Amino acid sequence: MASIVDAFQEAFSEDFAYLKIVLYSIPVNFVVDLYMKGKMQQFEFWGFIVGMFLLGLLTAGINNVRMNKKEILTFNPLHYLKALGKTIVVVVPHLFIFYNLGRIIIKAVKIPIDLPWIPITFQVIVWSIIFSIIFTSYLSFAKYLKMKEGFNYKVISECCIDVLIAFAFFVPQLAIANLVLLIPVAYLFFFFKLPFTHWGFIAYCCMVLIVNISMLSNYLAQCAYEHIKGNNEEYDENCQIDMIVSADDMYQGKP
Repeated sequence: MASIVDAFQEAFSEDFAYLKIVLYSIPVNFVVDLYMKGKMQQFEFWGFIVGMFLLGLLTAGINNVRMNKKEILTFNPLHYLKALGKTIVVVVPHLFIFYNLGRIIIKAVKIPIDLPWIPITFQVIVWSIIFSIIFTSYLSFAKYLKMKEGFNYKVISECCIDVLIAFAFFVPQLAIANLVLLIPVAYLFFFFKLPFTHWGFIAYCCMVLIVNISMLSNYLAQCAYEHIKGNNEEYDENCQIDMIVSADDMYQGKP
């Protein structure tokens, strides 16, 4: 079962974890600084670019976990560019098609019950289903970076509700993990009467965001393995190979 505790621990235990967190937080810090200075046009431009950068990082991370690699956040530029490029090809058409489909459904369906909360409830249901389809197609693709899996609607339709429920349970867990990371540091700044707009606190929050990307990659990879039906043999084979290699290393006395 997917575990936020495992995701939290592994975010800090992978090779060069702290170096990756610091380096990947730099562009995020740059965008936040633009926002703090009120440079909204630059913020929107660079914010979009950094958002795409983080999406590629997330996709590569999901794939790394599914392939049982020893890293989550990648240091491999070729692997990252491959993940980002394929993500754009898979996600953009889904966003365009299903966003417009959702709008059409909401406008076309007329609910005869004259209660103010009924239309809102209907919209929440429609957009939740739309989100679950897009999100499941993304996870189905990200596990092996196979684009055709992102368009396998038979599998997606069978699993999208389970994925949505798993993600809904993950959100409060992620919030608690962030409180664990933020509250002690926030208290220190409050104790020393430093504003939360201080560059040090902002830089720390940017690093926490990168930790979130790592945790999200780990959890979503577990979630995809458990809930998205399909061929998991590639993962199982990699896992078995790594176990054999590790056992051989132990037999030979290697650390």
